[in-house]
Amino acid sequence: MEYASTREDVNRFLTPAQGQALCGLGHEQVKVLRDTTLTVNRELTRHAEKVGLSHCDGKAEYLLTGDQQLVLADSPGTPDGSRLMLNGVHLGKQVLRDWYVESGNTIPTGKLIADGVPRSRRPRPTPLPPEFLPVMSDLYRSLSQR
Repeated sequence: MEYASTREDVNRFLTPAQGQALCGLGHEQVKVLRDTTLTVNRELTRHAEKVGLSHCDGKAEYLLTGDQQLVLADSPGTPDGSRLMLNGVHLGKQVLRDWYVESGNTIPTGKLIADGVPRSRRPRPTPLPPEFLPVMSDLYRSLSQR
């Protein structure tokens, strides 16, 4: 399990203690977060194997309710939240990431951050080719039905 900051210009990995300090959770809340995350990961991995996929990794996002209860806030296991593979081939969001890299359409985010360029002044990503929409829609739909 990894902890990372996501509200900064560049995400950085944190130790569990740094993550706990940053989010202000108590020890019992961190135990609930960890136990829930590991349970979700175990179930997603089990389900992926059952349908012939590999669940390589994923993310879980949480929120705190007004009475300080931790709630899983996203939908784990989606093609955007999990790295899924079939026979060594990436499925989901990684397909899109790979296209941006292979087509030379990446944005030098690290350099822009180092140069102090605010997010609002950074270039917008190149739109995906129109023919990607039906293919990616079918991929996401089929993954959601498994």
